[in-house]
Amino acid sequence: MSICRLIYQSIAFEDILANQALAELQESSSARNRELGVTGLLLLSGDRFLQVLEGESDPVNELFAKIQADPRHHTIRLIDYVNFAERYFDNWGMRLVDLYDLPLQPRQYLMQKYSSSDDTVQIPEQLHRVYSLLLDAKTLCINKPWSPATPS
Repeated sequence: MSICRLIYQSIAFEDILANQALAELQESSSARNRELGVTGLLLLSGDRFLQVLEGESDPVNELFAKIQADPRHHTIRLIDYVNFAERYFDNWGMRLVDLYDLPLQPRQYLMQKYSSSDDTVQIPEQLHRVYSLLLDAKTLCINKPWSPATPS
């Protein structure tokens, strides 16, 4: 089996953006992904999801097929799919990072680095900048559990 990394972007429907729905998504996805040997990070910026999944190709491919059929989001776009030797996101079964819930200073840094619109960090188009944003998000939250800073 080969190890792969899959990155996609999608647009969330409003009902999944509630804090309780996001918490449930993280909890259920993290447990399921750990069982499958899949790790990753789910970044939320405004109504945009950016997710990276890492693991053996069969479970990652099956998981992505389920993600594509999930009615909680739409306009799913595969950004990258590569085989690799070392995981970048091995800390979690699935970690949620809502950029809006970051403290002001790191959020402003990300808005300057990646551009922003309506106080929301824009997900970049260039692959190297997508990786950079994901790694920045990982660094900002590596030792902190996700909890919403704003009410739903």
